[in-house]
Amino acid sequence: MLYNEFMLNDSGALVPVIENLLKTAGWFCWLLAFIWAAAGITFFPKWGVRAGACIAVVTLTTFLVAALSFENRHILIYGVWGFDLVVMLAMLCLRPRSNRDWAEDMQYSVQVQTDKDVVVLDNVRDFSYRSEEEFTASWTCRRVPLNGLEKVWLGVEQISAWEGVAHIFISFEYEDESGCRDAVAVSAEIHRQTGEQFSVQKGLFRNFELTYVVGTERDLIGLRTHIRLDPVRFYPLNMKREAIQRLFQDVMSRATKLQEEPEFYHTIANNCASNMLYHLNKLAPYPISKWDKRIILSGWVDRVIYALKVVPGVSSLKELRQKYLVDISGFEVDEFYSDNLRTVGLVQAVDQKVIK
Repeated sequence: MLYNEFMLNDSGALVPVIENLLKTAGWFCWLLAFIWAAAGITFFPKWGVRAGACIAVVTLTTFLVAALSFENRHILIYGVWGFDLVVMLAMLCLRPRSNRDWAEDMQYSVQVQTDKDVVVLDNVRDFSYRSEEEFTASWTCRRVPLNGLEKVWLGVEQISAWEGVAHIFISFEYEDESGCRDAVAVSAEIHRQTGEQFSVQKGLFRNFELTYVVGTERDLIGLRTHIRLDPVRFYPLNMKREAIQRLFQDVMSRATKLQEEPEFYHTIANNCASNMLYHLNKLAPYPISKWDKRIILSGWVDRVIYALKVVPGVSSLKELRQKYLVDISGFEVDEFYSDNLRTVGLVQAVDQKVIK
C-alpha cells in the first residue's frame, strides 16, 4: 500500500494530540495518588488529623518551592511519588491485632463449639440499653440445633438520610432443644477499642479491625430500632433448610477465624455488606461481586434481594421496602422482643395497602 504526503501529514498531526492525552492521564494519576497519600497520612492510625494534614501540606509545599527554586518540575513530580510510596509502605507495615483494649460491648468474641448436631455459642451479647452509652452488660450462651434452624432474615439499618448508607446484618431463627423459638443475630462491625468511634474516612486506612458480633435480637436489633431510633427493614429470605444450616456454619466459622487471623475493616472492600455477601454468595446460583454498586452503597442491598426474588410476596421494590419496614410503635425491647418484632413490628406494615 502506498502512502501519500497528505496521509503522512495527517498521521503526524495525531502525535501531539496523543502526547497531550498521555500527559493529562499521567498528571491525573499523579494527583490521584497524592490525594490518596495525603488522606492516608491525615487519617493514619493513632495520628491526629491536624498533624497528618500538616505533614501533607508541608510536604507538597516543600517540593513545590524546591521545584520553583531550581526551575526543575521533576523535583515536584518525583518528590510526590516518593511521598506516596512512603505512605503506602507505612500502611503495609501495619498489622491487625486481636489483643487490644476493646470497648465493653466488644470485649468478648463469640466462642463456637459443637455438641453432636447442636452448635453451642458462648459470649452471645445480650445487653439491656438505657441509651447507647448506658447499658447493663450481659453475655450469655445459646445452643442452636442445626436441624432447628428454620429461617434467615436480612436486616438493613438506615444510618443516614441518604438511602445509600446503611448497616447490614443477618439473623437466624431457630427452634431450640426444648421446642421454644429463638433467634441469634450476627453483625460484621469494626472491633472498637475503648473510647473509639467509627469514621468512614478512617475506615479506608487500616484504623479498625473487623469482628463478627453475635447477639440476641433484642440487643443487636433492639439497639437499632428503639435506642438509636434508626429505620430498620427486616427481610425474610426464602432459603431451604439445608442452605440455612450451611450458611449458619459458614458464618460461625468466619467469626471464629477472625479471632485467630484478624483482618482490617475497610469502608468499601471489607465492610458489613461485603461480609454478609461473602456468605450468601456461596449459596447463590449467580454470585454478585462485592464491587457491585448495590454492595458498596450498602443501603441499596435490598435491590439485590429484590432482583434475586428471594423475598416472597412482593411485586415491586417500593412494596418490598414498605412491607418489611419495622414499626416500633406497638412493642418494646423486652423478653418478647423477637416475637413482637415479627408479629407486631411487621404485621402493621404488611396489612397496609401499598401504592405502586
